[in-house]
Amino acid sequence: MSESEKITTGANDRAVDEPLASGAPGIPDDALLPSETLPEPPSDEEVARVARQLGAPLPDA
Repeated sequence: MSESEKITTGANDRAVDEPLASGAPGIPDDALLPSETLPEPPSDEEVARVARQLGAPLPDA
């Protein structure tokens, strides 16, 4: 049997060249509803402020 031959046509059937969501970088395509957007990332100032409060090393800018 060749490696690309399908062995199932069930609910988990997917294109061979698409990554699995858990193994691909970034956010999965189906993680957000169509009306949702990603939150704004924290500013560098906010990250530095929280790092100081936690006693963590400041991130490199």
